[in-house]
Amino acid sequence: MSEQGIDEELFVNMNKELESKYTDYYQFIANSKSIRPICITEDVDFRNMSFLKKICWWVGTFFKLLSIIMLSVRTDRLSDVQYLRHHWLFYGGMLGFSLAAWSPQVIDTLGSNGILQEGIFRMDHAPAFAVCAFGLFYYILSISFFFKYMGPWMREKFGTAKTLKFWEYFVSLAWQIQTIGFWVLTITPALFEKELEVIPGWLTTTSGILLVVLGIGSKMGAIYGTGYNTYYWYDMVTDIPNAYFVEVGIYKFIGSPTYTLGRGTSFGAALHFRSVPMLVAGVVDLVLINLFNKFVEQPSVEKMYSTPKQKEESFKSTRSNI
Repeated sequence: MSEQGIDEELFVNMNKELESKYTDYYQFIANSKSIRPICITEDVDFRNMSFLKKICWWVGTFFKLLSIIMLSVRTDRLSDVQYLRHHWLFYGGMLGFSLAAWSPQVIDTLGSNGILQEGIFRMDHAPAFAVCAFGLFYYILSISFFFKYMGPWMREKFGTAKTLKFWEYFVSLAWQIQTIGFWVLTITPALFEKELEVIPGWLTTTSGILLVVLGIGSKMGAIYGTGYNTYYWYDMVTDIPNAYFVEVGIYKFIGSPTYTLGRGTSFGAALHFRSVPMLVAGVVDLVLINLFNKFVEQPSVEKMYSTPKQKEESFKSTRSNI
């Protein structure tokens, strides 16, 4: 049997074990020799699917990817009965926290469209800028601190499984704080209105929507190519390597889509809201995430995948994170 055939057989057996034996998903991951699946289609048997079932799978996957990006929580687990059976309380708390964090934005949007009272949330420039700056730097500094110091200490002190569970709440909180930091810039009085009158509203709105779609699409393509677990930095959190690297979809054209094209969401929102402060925040976010990639993530990747064979494979593709 070929090496690829052996790998596929091992993965099928791993899936069967995962579905039938584990009572603690996080302990199962902690005991694994490598992180799988990689591409989200890896364990999907399309050959035995009808055309209608394939369409349903792709539609469902589209909404999973979209909601993961929008809500910053693993909504793919809503269809994972085995996981929910054992971790419903843990996951329910994380999902509830995410929805609560999004509620002010939903209420504000409903107010802007005349469904609820308009202007419930308003903030002056100074506090909004402070909240935004805090959100931007809290996100990048908190995850950097976790990977450099807190994560290794927690794995040693509490074990990999508990560290991974903590991380899912920890990173979700960081994402939500960053999102709120951008959102507060939309509830401040407009700046540079007169100066921006020379730019047609339809142009900024259209360009903004296109950039948001590009950003979300790039992140969706990244998750598709490297999997849900890699999007959440599972290998760096657990110190367990990915089983292999792939170069599919968007990765054939760009190395770090979520750190580059994926940031189109913030620039698109800035154009849509005609917000100069949000444009500045988008630039800061772009710089910070690439500094994180250079000084935190890439050294960790180089250290983990340091054998000659692993290096050769890693050069054929790249990773994917938010």
